[in-house]
Amino acid sequence: MKSIHDRLGDCSLTSRQQQRLQDSFSYMQREADHFLGYPCTRVFDYSALYPFLSLPMNNVGDPFLDSNYHLNTHEYEREVVGYFSELLHASLDTTWGYVTNGGTEGNMYGIYLARELFPQGLVYYSEATHYSV
Repeated sequence: MKSIHDRLGDCSLTSRQQQRLQDSFSYMQREADHFLGYPCTRVFDYSALYPFLSLPMNNVGDPFLDSNYHLNTHEYEREVVGYFSELLHASLDTTWGYVTNGGTEGNMYGIYLARELFPQGLVYYSEATHYSV
């Protein structure tokens, strides 16, 4: 039986691919010096999270239910939901939520839930509304 390396072939980057990545990184470093922080902050130090980048993590599914994919951060996701529940004085027993990867996903899921819970409801928005609405 062939090894995974034999089946996939050489997965290392060519010198051209390495240079392209280095050029992109250099460009982004230069741009970061003039970055104001929208919609995220440049000040946060993510280095403690670097080891997680080597793992095939996937946060698919409901963070309040067991998953057959154990490489997830559902525990932390539940803590975030709990934090905002307390902040809003909501009961932890009746609160549910999940952490999205950004505003677009949050808006889309919020509108989806509204449509499912209030099928006759209307969505009001203005020209200043986020582009995902």
